[in-house]
Amino acid sequence: MDAAPARLEGRCHCGAIAVSIPADAAGVIACHCGDCQRLHGNYFAMLVVDREAVVWSGSGERAHYRSSPEVQRSFCPHCGSRIAKEPDGSARLLLAAGLFPPDLPQRLVRHLHTDTKPDWYPLPPLHA
Repeated sequence: MDAAPARLEGRCHCGAIAVSIPADAAGVIACHCGDCQRLHGNYFAMLVVDREAVVWSGSGERAHYRSSPEVQRSFCPHCGSRIAKEPDGSARLLLAAGLFPPDLPQRLVRHLHTDTKPDWYPLPPLHA
């Protein structure tokens, strides 16, 4: 029987930014806020992880911009991939779930800002 990996490995679309996180990172959360809708055309699916547990690598550097008074976001300046939502003063980051392979062991466990979700899609089901 294969052992579960100790870390999950992800990367941006072009591969310039790579990220490694503990395999036991929290489940996926979906943010339906207006900012995420404008940036992604839909909700933003993210993995919650302790900042100190994130290992960045690759040839690229993340670019940052402030999307609200309390949050900055990061992206790859080469390919444009959204990397993370980074709340000020938080010990945690919200990393784009799409950076990681589709066979993630984590499942969708929480929705944020459902009051601003557009009518054209139903909320995906949560998994306990």
